[in-house]
Amino acid sequence: MPKILFAANFSVVKNLSFGTLVPVSASGSATVALNSSINTYGTATIAPTGTAYYAGQLLYKGSGFGPFPQSVTMTFLNSSVTLNNGQGGTVVVNNFTVTPNLQVSSSNPEVTANVGGTLNFTSASTPGNYTGSVQVRAYSLFGGFDTVTLPIIATLWRPLTITQSKQLNFGAINVSTGNAVVNMSAQNGNRTIVSGAAGITLISSLPGNPAEFVITGQPNTSINVSLPTSTTLTGPGAAMTVNNFSRRPSGSSTNTNSNGNLTLTVGADLIINANQAAGTYNGTYTISVNY
Repeated sequence: MPKILFAANFSVVKNLSFGTLVPVSASGSATVALNSSINTYGTATIAPTGTAYYAGQLLYKGSGFGPFPQSVTMTFLNSSVTLNNGQGGTVVVNNFTVTPNLQVSSSNPEVTANVGGTLNFTSASTPGNYTGSVQVRAYSLFGGFDTVTLPIIATLWRPLTITQSKQLNFGAINVSTGNAVVNMSAQNGNRTIVSGAAGITLISSLPGNPAEFVITGQPNTSINVSLPTSTTLTGPGAAMTVNNFSRRPSGSSTNTNSNGNLTLTVGADLIINANQAAGTYNGTYTISVNY
């Protein structure tokens, strides 16, 4: 009878990493394939910085093999595992996959297997660095059994949220002939007449204010802010255009603070038509934020 030998070495070359993800829904999943690609199924986005995603990798080395190839079978001893972030957050990893049809022989005594899987997050998956592991057993006829523990890592960022705390308000304006432009400054909150000063008067007792938004997300992280080009206010008279939107902090991107917060102030220009009818005018606009 042939002598049964344990595998000379069954080891972990690379852990299984789901990288750094930003959930965009309350629950969802992300799958790392054997070729190290990732699919987030529209429930998460890949963070612009942080840990990379890639398939795990295992190395099986044997000895005592004959010249004819024999199969190496790798099985997962856990159908699913729970990763923890050390702060009460959990994610579940399941649907493990491994490189199929592995074979060893005396001329090819070692094989490398890639490992993939699916990470599932829920409302219990709070932001943080997640760690855990899955046990994998390898078997070949002459190499025998051996088992390794494959580490799994993942990082979840806080999703970005934006809440308006103050509306953009151009205040009260007395229009005589109109045909003027009024600016509400995002930088200092002051209202000034850009052009057409003879056609309007700013009422000082109702000065208005720039808009204010509170953004929350991952601490100390750069975010991108997109302002609109223009919007329209409607009321009892001709529609008025609002354009030249500006923001404080200025620039296209800025960082959240150590608590993950950022206060954004937004101003713009109001174009007042000639002989603008008196009354209240309203409109909406859209601001986008992303990592």
